[in-house]
Amino acid sequence: MESSTKSPIFFLSAAEHSGDALGAALITALRQEFPTARFVGIGGDKMAAAGCRLLANPTRHSAMLLGAVKQIGYWTKLLEQVKQQFAIERPAVVIPIDSPTVNVRVARLARRAGIGVCYYVAPQHWAWAAWRTNELRHVVDTLCCVLEFEENYFQQKGLHAVYVGHPLFDRPIAGPDAESAQLDPPLPAGLVKLAILPGSRRAEVDANFPVMLEVVRAVKGRFANSIFAAAAADEERAWQIRRLLRQTGTRAEVRTGATDAIISWADLVLTVSGTATLQVARWHKPMIVLYALARWKWNLAGRFLVQTHFMSLVNILANRELVPEFMPFYGSPAKLIQTTLDLLNSPQRLREMSGALEELTAPIEVFCRQMPASRRVALEVAKIMARK
Repeated sequence: MESSTKSPIFFLSAAEHSGDALGAALITALRQEFPTARFVGIGGDKMAAAGCRLLANPTRHSAMLLGAVKQIGYWTKLLEQVKQQFAIERPAVVIPIDSPTVNVRVARLARRAGIGVCYYVAPQHWAWAAWRTNELRHVVDTLCCVLEFEENYFQQKGLHAVYVGHPLFDRPIAGPDAESAQLDPPLPAGLVKLAILPGSRRAEVDANFPVMLEVVRAVKGRFANSIFAAAAADEERAWQIRRLLRQTGTRAEVRTGATDAIISWADLVLTVSGTATLQVARWHKPMIVLYALARWKWNLAGRFLVQTHFMSLVNILANRELVPEFMPFYGSPAKLIQTTLDLLNSPQRLREMSGALEELTAPIEVFCRQMPASRRVALEVAKIMARK
């Protein structure tokens, strides 16, 4: 069944919590262009609440590195469902969101069916797996980049790439239109405040949170008036974090769905790598970045894949070590602990890091103030429809 341009069907594919949030915002933006549009796809609760009919909710199955191998059966069946959906109810445009391991395959299915593809959040091929860019060129009509330098990188590789701004900056953090950053109930103020962002996946939390707890215990030993708050992506992660706290006899506040508020509250943030670092930078908060990975995994594959001098996104954008990074992290936490204590003992260094982060993020804020990323993506989708 062909979808008309007046009442188009859009297929969105999001495999993780972050992609689910982007998909929900994009649905709202697409409705501004196509008020009678229908939405179907794979995603999470936020996309469903925005009006997307879900074939499945894969956000609980997201994994990285070797953990993804265990879920091949799940994804194989789901991709077959997607293929059947394209045949039963042909969408006007397919919009894969991030998660290239799954979504490049979704894009491939769409291309084989002759359906336009607008890929939202370019895969970070500039950091690793550059050879996969060639496949991307053959299955994507428009690649929407969330980092400015990516536009030129992918254009040089032969893709139609467009910088749309980073969705984290779609709404300001100050002013009448700012997002709420209030904790309810509030956390204490006037103490040494350390925020902990251990990741949104089960495997990430299992790997990183125990290391972070060693830092917490060391900080508590040095600063008796310190307080700690951990941000949980959802209730399942909150349960996992609380279980690890009980096992180690460590006390910390755990809040769900309040990452921005916890970042805003903190003096220093201990975070895993990835988009979370840019979320912290958006609040101009000093941070230390880590990602725990077994030494054998790094030596087996990681060190051959990574192509950037720095590994945390903030440092890559700054092209210098603006914030301390421990990636990959394995072995003794002594240096990580000492770096944390040194920063907490130096208000001047914390202020300097905060100022550098403000300078780094200012151009992104200005660009997104002109037009939100989701709105720019919606306009690119409309262009694909006009060309078909």
